[in-house]
Amino acid sequence: MSIKHRLRTLLICLPLLFGSLGGMPMRPEEIEELMHAMNEQKIVVTVEDEGDNYNLPKLPSLDF
Repeated sequence: MSIKHRLRTLLICLPLLFGSLGGMPMRPEEIEELMHAMNEQKIVVTVEDEGDNYNLPKLPSLDF
């Protein structure tokens, strides 16, 4: 496991630990949902600068 993955896991688990020590209950379903959300892949959408020239097709104009 990489260091980033271990730190991210620790960052998620520490609040759970402090919450349990402080008496804040958390259902097992909530913990399972949190762990599934942590393992999901993320899709990143980037927007290029306006200076980039792309050869996009022109939309047809509608003249009435």
